[in-house]
Amino acid sequence: MVKRFVIIFFLITSSVSGNECTYKTEQIKENGKVIKVIEQKICTETESLTKQNFLVKFLTSPEYENSVIFVVMAILENI
Repeated sequence: MVKRFVIIFFLITSSVSGNECTYKTEQIKENGKVIKVIEQKICTETESLTKQNFLVKFLTSPEYENSVIFVVMAILENI
C-alpha cells in the first residue's frame, strides 16, 4: 500500500516541461516511385534551473514544516 502511494505521488509530482517539436519528412523519388523516406524530428527542450522538485520544497520549506511533521507522525503510527 505504501509503495503504491509513493509511486503514485512521484508520478503526480514529476514535472513535465513543454517541448516544441517540428517534424520534417523528405522523400527521394525516381521515375515516380518512392525509393527512400527520411523523417526528422527536431525538438527544443527547456528546463528551468531554479525550479525545485515539490518533494524537496515540501521537506525543506518552513511553510510546510507542520505538514511534514503530521505526515511523518501518521506514517509512524501506521507502521
